[in-house]
Amino acid sequence: MRHVSVGLVGLGTIAQTQHLPNLALLSALFRVVAVADLSSKLTTAIADGLRGPVFTSTDWRDVCARPEVEAVLLLTPGAHQQMTEEALGAGKHVFSEKPLSLTVAGAEHLAALADRTDRVLQVGYMKVHEEAFAGLVAGLETIGEHRLIRHTVYHPSHRSQHAHGGLLRFDDVDPGALEADVAYQSGQVAQAIGDLPRRWDDLYRKFLVGSVIHTASLLRASMGELPRITHAEMWPPAPAGSASQPSSLFFRGELSNQTPVEVSWLWLPSFPAYRETLEVHGTEGSAEMSFPQPYLRRRTAQLTIRHPKTPVRHLGGSETAFVRELRAFHAAVATGQRPRDAHGSAIDLAWLQEALADLAGRAAGTIGGRAGPAGPAVPRGGGAVAPRR
Repeated sequence: MRHVSVGLVGLGTIAQTQHLPNLALLSALFRVVAVADLSSKLTTAIADGLRGPVFTSTDWRDVCARPEVEAVLLLTPGAHQQMTEEALGAGKHVFSEKPLSLTVAGAEHLAALADRTDRVLQVGYMKVHEEAFAGLVAGLETIGEHRLIRHTVYHPSHRSQHAHGGLLRFDDVDPGALEADVAYQSGQVAQAIGDLPRRWDDLYRKFLVGSVIHTASLLRASMGELPRITHAEMWPPAPAGSASQPSSLFFRGELSNQTPVEVSWLWLPSFPAYRETLEVHGTEGSAEMSFPQPYLRRRTAQLTIRHPKTPVRHLGGSETAFVRELRAFHAAVATGQRPRDAHGSAIDLAWLQEALADLAGRAAGTIGGRAGPAGPAVPRGGGAVAPRR
């Protein structure tokens, strides 16, 4: 099986805790030939730990321009629309951590560009790559008519999740480069949700698109659609305006067959450990999948199907979802498969904007942009995005 030569953009938390160790584990499939980060000291330190000659830069565009780079892994925080567009335009396959974009139009554009350039574009929705996920989808057919779907996240502080750490960090980043990125991200948020106060910007960018988007991808992949949101609320009842103390979020909705769906994203800064469960309760049984804390290695999801005749307990496989998603990316590049991730991202973003519009409406806010009352209807299917009016 041939190697895929990759360039990494962004060498922070998710790169150091997951992708770099997993690329080393999959050394028969991937060879890292270039890395970029705003910290020159960090790029040097990471490159020194890799095998063979590795190109380094503080400018992500340099990685996209390298002829030896076949695929680019975009691992920076925040949205990746600009980077993805340039990488695809340079003929590179792209693996992008979520979020791919902050706007529906941006995700649709990137999906079309990947199709046009005949390049792979995969998004880091790792949870649907859990080995137990196929068992969940199959198990849903055995539990009768579904009566309730519930997804719950117990989210402690980010600092506590990184405490196992040992992360490399340096203080040599150019403040001007950071300011330029913040300005770009803020402009993208304004296009998505309009000119709302900063606290709504943070709620959308850091928490809905930064975390709850995994809920959207899970529901879409397991149920084949996203629910129509009938009620959304938060506690405290308005965005706290602080990344360290966000509101907890609660959504209720229903699928096209009227099956009720409940989503709870609970901010619990001193909670002992991250927890996440997806439950589906039916007339003949139930299915529950528990997901691991995302920054811990060698942890897999567990699945329990409760049914009087065909009970199933899946304790997870030998490979984590992060490893399996990289295997899927390699297979797509090697075989010419084309994931539909970017199309799915557009659907997920539209759903999150629908949720934000409901939240802001209850807080007497007014949303413009793509999430506003005059915006297009939200597509909920798992395939291509519906035409806009």
